[in-house]
Amino acid sequence: MNLKLSLAALVAGLAASTVATALPVNPADAAARCHAIEAPGNTHLVEPEQWQTGGALPPHCQLRGQINKRTRFELRLPQNWNGRFVMAGCGGFCGSLLPDKPGYSNSINAALKKGYAAISHDGGHQGQSWETHWAYNDPEALELYAHKVLPVVSDVGLSLTTAFYGEAPHHRYFSGCSNGGRLGMMAAQRYPELFDGIAAGGAIFSLSEIAGKWGNWMTRQTMHQGKPALSRQKNALLKQSVIEQCDQLDGQLDGIISAPKQCRPDFSALQCQSNTTGKDCFSQDEVMRLQRLYSGKRDDGTRVTETLEPGAEHYTDIWLFGEDNKPAWGLSASAGYRNLLSQELFQREHPAPLDAQTLQQWVSTSRLPALLDADNPDLSGLRNAGGKLFIYHGWADPLIIPQPMLDYYQRAAAHSGGVTKLADHARLFMVPGWGHCWERPADAPDQFDPLEIVANWVENGAAPDHFIASQLDSNGEILRQRPVCAYPQQARLVDKDQPEKVASYQCQ
Repeated sequence: MNLKLSLAALVAGLAASTVATALPVNPADAAARCHAIEAPGNTHLVEPEQWQTGGALPPHCQLRGQINKRTRFELRLPQNWNGRFVMAGCGGFCGSLLPDKPGYSNSINAALKKGYAAISHDGGHQGQSWETHWAYNDPEALELYAHKVLPVVSDVGLSLTTAFYGEAPHHRYFSGCSNGGRLGMMAAQRYPELFDGIAAGGAIFSLSEIAGKWGNWMTRQTMHQGKPALSRQKNALLKQSVIEQCDQLDGQLDGIISAPKQCRPDFSALQCQSNTTGKDCFSQDEVMRLQRLYSGKRDDGTRVTETLEPGAEHYTDIWLFGEDNKPAWGLSASAGYRNLLSQELFQREHPAPLDAQTLQQWVSTSRLPALLDADNPDLSGLRNAGGKLFIYHGWADPLIIPQPMLDYYQRAAAHSGGVTKLADHARLFMVPGWGHCWERPADAPDQFDPLEIVANWVENGAAPDHFIASQLDSNGEILRQRPVCAYPQQARLVDKDQPEKVASYQCQ
């Protein structure tokens, strides 16, 4: 593949997508239109309509409301509209309305700046993102979170958008990461005609496997008697060891583990001598826990779960390794899922980790997987509707581990008659060195706009063979760029004299 030519085509396509004919509202009428807008019958505005000008955002009408006395939302309607509508996702177990969340992860302001009418929501309930108590004995709240929030919020957003501009959007999109990615997968499987294009990133598409099996196993390895068994302070030692063992296996010594499947790290060399312990070594117990954390195997050699990929160490200290009085977010969210299971089955909470067999029994007898998991490999509805699904996932994600997504895509390909046929409407991109939904900058190129990529695919017919990811410095300047190739291809360095240039790589 000639990346120079395809990059030029991609840039031209994105430019066309971004600057497509704007439909401006007359500034003199904009505020009046905003204040005159009326909410649909099942919706009420909880704050007065506001016409916003000044600041970092373009002039827009801001509408904050609640649907059916449950789902809070904020819709932002720009004066210079590009004719498009986008619904964002929400992270974790949702529960908060975050319209000003920065970046591309369940966010709306980047889209607003490009002229999209954009809506944010709280998933249909209120609570901390790791909590699930809101769903106890409330099937309507759980079903909203599971998938019904998609038509509920998008219908209201589209109605208000059409009322403000006097015409309906010509294209409708969804963009989300983490649980937002799960909602994107739900949209593709359950509501394939709802959106023209879907960007689903870092998707916890199978809560039963990832929050369940992986979360339970991860908690058992990182905690002991309610306290952290692996120290956050030793994360740098872990990261250095894995980089030394794995970085060069992809043919480049560049701080990016681009071929994590080629490396299975061994931690025995890090074990402290005799019975000593310290910040520069791991105890025998810590080494055993690390080996299980990366292998997914019990001491008898039985494999229990898919696990971390090498490279995840850049993020394990924020997602997996907690402190005495502050559990890591991943452990709290996994406890939330076990509480949800236990509450359904036994009407009581059970935040503590289970043995693998008991957890599997709970999952197999629960109705939660059928309700919450977006793991149906049949994407024929999306194909028939003409929709496009852009899936992106970090190889270095320690929270939503990568292998389940690879397995899902392979099942979807088999159902579609092969990767080539599936790629007509659904493509997967594995991003080297990228963790979970931009919650921490990567040590690798990780900046790209998923919404613009899928919009270019939908509106210009430019099915992405690759996209360009950038690594930025603290001033927002580009340090280096890499192509990220559509699975199953990977970017290979073919010009070793210029490894920082995109044209030095080919998708192979």
